[in-house]
Amino acid sequence: MMICPQNSEQGEAAASQHDKPNRKSNLLFWALLAAALIIISILAFDKIRTNKTLQTLKEDNKVLSEETEALRRNISDHVWLKLDINWEKHGDKCYYFNYLYLPWKGSRRFCEALGADLVKIDSREEQEFLVEKVKTFEMGDIWDGFWIGLTDSEVEGTWTWVDGSPLDSRMKFWLKEQPDNSKARTASGEDCVTIVKREAEDLNTWNDDICSLAFKSICEKPAGTGPSSSVCG
Repeated sequence: MMICPQNSEQGEAAASQHDKPNRKSNLLFWALLAAALIIISILAFDKIRTNKTLQTLKEDNKVLSEETEALRRNISDHVWLKLDINWEKHGDKCYYFNYLYLPWKGSRRFCEALGADLVKIDSREEQEFLVEKVKTFEMGDIWDGFWIGLTDSEVEGTWTWVDGSPLDSRMKFWLKEQPDNSKARTASGEDCVTIVKREAEDLNTWNDDICSLAFKSICEKPAGTGPSSSVCG
């Protein structure tokens, strides 16, 4: 029997039919590979984000624990002080020099409980008053001081008062070579400010320090009107 050879059109049709399953398999393979890569990328991103969140929570928990411990140590004194707060009027403001050692946030909450806030320094004359008052207190060492209401915890290098206003470039009283945001003791640096005690006639007494450390603090509120005994009451 004579076998007739396939013509060219029949050969191409057969080859086309044979290639279709291969193309489908290749497309399916690449689609699955792309899907796998997308899933791996999503999982990797979620892991990184989760690790960062856990680290942030650990840091926040550490700060909260330190503040809680400081508050616990001073709770009896705190209760006593609330019964006998001695405000001091100067100009149109009232000041309370809190000698309880608390972290910056804890000190601010203490002031807020008294209807005040950490002090905001608006003038050279106010700085002079505070410097002279600080000189009258016993301090633990040369870096011991009083928290004031200045921080750059939101944006490094952008100093802001507790009322949200920026630090006036004409009204700065930094110690020499401060602020330095030293990271020698903590990776987060130094984002809160104290007034430290200096005996010399020098108004430059501000030092940036670690916000979670415990220091004394200065509370401030507007003076009221009326008899002197009730102006700051």
